[in-house]
Amino acid sequence: MKFSVLLLLLAFISAPFSLSAQGSAPTRNGQALVVQNPQQAARLVQRRFGGKVLKVSKKKNRNRVGYKVKLIKKDGHIISVLVDAHTGRIQG
Repeated sequence: MKFSVLLLLLAFISAPFSLSAQGSAPTRNGQALVVQNPQQAARLVQRRFGGKVLKVSKKKNRNRVGYKVKLIKKDGHIISVLVDAHTGRIQG
């Protein structure tokens, strides 16, 4: 039991790093993107909030690339968040 909890904890801690290790594409300024496409952004948000993804759109703001993800949660609430493509951070 303790071993499976440890494995689960290790998988959770290393999850953000495993995304960047999947052949990161360099950006204009040489930084690697953690989130490379809309599907990855949708998966990150769905894992965090649950529910069903309604729409994903690419956004640019001051030379930063990201994705706006809109989803409907199981309780019926619709939320919209931003995923920073450089860091994988979810905002909103």
